[in-house]
Amino acid sequence: MRPSPGITYAIKALVDLALHQGSGPVTVGSMARRQGIPLRYLEQLLNRLRRRGIVAAERGPRGGYQLGVLPSKIPISAIFECLESKALHPRRALSAPAGQPDPTAPLWRQLETAVQTTLKATTLEDLVSQARQNARFLDHSYTFHI
Repeated sequence: MRPSPGITYAIKALVDLALHQGSGPVTVGSMARRQGIPLRYLEQLLNRLRRRGIVAAERGPRGGYQLGVLPSKIPISAIFECLESKALHPRRALSAPAGQPDPTAPLWRQLETAVQTTLKATTLEDLVSQARQNARFLDHSYTFHI
């Protein structure tokens, strides 16, 4: 199962908001630049997330977006459900002829259960922690001399 670009962009934007939490609203433009997300598309995604209460918008010259709830209270499954509920259900490659049992059905049910369990158990805070850990490895203070 590969999530759609919209879900991937939304998760990246939410991680960005969580990383900047506490420093005021984050503008859509700055988030789009940092994460490499098309601006108009990001605006649409954030609007859908706002309607669900996952993010909060603040208008005005110092406006932008913030998380509507704590990162630890946002399971990744909620983002999928907000944007594309059908994305949680893997597609079956082929169907059995009419009246015949599908021998692959148990596999697809097992896969679907595993994916849903993982998405429900993983929170935005988990991804933020991983992002911070990865940033430590990228943040170095080496001096190179040529």
